[in-house]
Amino acid sequence: MHRVVCAVNESLYYQMLCKGLLISLLKYRSIPCKITVLLDGKHSQPLNDLRKYIEIVSIKPLDIICGSVSSRTTFARLEIPYLFPYERRILYLDVDTYIMNNIYELFTIPFETIAAVVPGIYLMIKELIIREFKTNLNKMDYELDGIHYSVGSDDHKYFNAGVMLIDSYKWRELRIKQHVEALVRAHPLAMYTSDEMALNLIFRGHLTELEQCYNTFSFTEKNLTKIPRIWHFNTYKPIIHAPLTQFYIWLSIFKTKDQILLKNLEKMSERLGKAAMLALKSQDYNKI
Repeated sequence: MHRVVCAVNESLYYQMLCKGLLISLLKYRSIPCKITVLLDGKHSQPLNDLRKYIEIVSIKPLDIICGSVSSRTTFARLEIPYLFPYERRILYLDVDTYIMNNIYELFTIPFETIAAVVPGIYLMIKELIIREFKTNLNKMDYELDGIHYSVGSDDHKYFNAGVMLIDSYKWRELRIKQHVEALVRAHPLAMYTSDEMALNLIFRGHLTELEQCYNTFSFTEKNLTKIPRIWHFNTYKPIIHAPLTQFYIWLSIFKTKDQILLKNLEKMSERLGKAAMLALKSQDYNKI
């Protein structure tokens, strides 16, 4: 049976994004699969009514925050191949994605690399660093178990790690988790997109490329040749970046109670600011 995994912390807002992803996965589930939520924390009130369809596994990821990602939870994906050691092909999804069509043909795509991802169409890693962070990508050395490694000299396509089809056997064999942690600890200030940056540097572009429809952003939709399968909010999230009125299809998948809650979160964000809204925790679910 196939497995799909996402990771979330105790933020009420992000657990609601997670709930939207889970509902959409269940809606378009055409074959049996296991859906697992890695929970960085203890509380998951918004997800309780889905527990008979999903499993929730508590996890403590690498405790470091770096770059433009303000949460350590992103490092939880590094643990996936160790949590499910007997499953080879596992699909990881960021919680700010949602499913728009059947995706299970992903599990039939042959690949011989560590992972299959959607690369940037024109975006090379050195170009990204210059454009987004106004600096150059420099050579970085790090050490793992007494062996010295170097990254940052090669230029290659940059990929977003929000959708990754992982070969967990190769991930463990090549010790990807350990390499990422060693690199991040050695150069935390240079990990501009947190563990995603480290993964890009370590993989050096040696990945299987998936079609754009499996990780579609608002700014890449125009390049699609197929209808979107997985939509990724990324830098255009509901409430945080744009009003809920612009996300009608996504909002409509929720039950009325949760639609009201999301609208109340939007009002709070407008009245008190985004920081106040984002400070709400899972335990506040029945109080909003």
